[in-house]
Amino acid sequence: MFAIYNDAMNDSTIVSNLFIDEYMKDANDAQLKIYLYLLRCMSSGRSADIQEMADRFNHTEREVLRSLKYWETRGLLVQELDSAGEVVSVRLCDLKAIQGQKESAPADPARVISIAPHLPQAQEAPASAAPAPRREKHSSEVIAAFRSNEARAQLLFIAEQYIGKPLSVPEIEVIYYISEDLHFSDDLIDYLIQYCVDLGKKDFRYIEKVALKWSQEGITTTKQAERRVSGAARTKKSPARPKSSNNRFNQFEQRQYDYDALEKILGS
Repeated sequence: MFAIYNDAMNDSTIVSNLFIDEYMKDANDAQLKIYLYLLRCMSSGRSADIQEMADRFNHTEREVLRSLKYWETRGLLVQELDSAGEVVSVRLCDLKAIQGQKESAPADPARVISIAPHLPQAQEAPASAAPAPRREKHSSEVIAAFRSNEARAQLLFIAEQYIGKPLSVPEIEVIYYISEDLHFSDDLIDYLIQYCVDLGKKDFRYIEKVALKWSQEGITTTKQAERRVSGAARTKKSPARPKSSNNRFNQFEQRQYDYDALEKILGS
């Protein structure tokens, strides 16, 4: 008896066809690089490092963290955070199990990557979609923990830049609801608030109403939201809004933030 080895497999990373068919089309450059690199680390049994990934792919650490959050929102991975909100491990999901094609395999304790229990949001909302969860009143401790998380502090800071004032506790509760209960990614919340502000709507009741509508329509990514907004704009009978170099709604330019000011806030 003798063993057979395939040398080529030692230098290969397997990418699921489901990822290529269902998930790749909506991801941006940073999100694709980060997910593929996680697969690479998994196949070789390596650990990953946020700063190293940022340097390797010429992205900021924020973009790496936002990419991890994006894939977690889509159900492709689960992050384990420590008490300070830092990523300590990432578990990749079995895409076939997510799609309901087979039962989830038990996690291998010897590997960083294992099977996540939750499902991603559907690309399209079914006709009999269940209503979105109602917004509940949360304790001050829950809201304080949400605000103290670095990624959430960044999201709240960006929202304040759009609204033009510090957020009140009820407004933060709306963002908490959209993020944690409706499962909007930080990018999608960013686009949602920008969209509403560009319409002249800074009332968080309006922002929440739009978020609920998008959730019911199965919108889970910024690209889907952009297509939805563009389609609605084309069907409106009112005259088109005049274009302006400062109008991000019409041009969908890359959003820019005062990250130096954000660093001062996060470091305080």
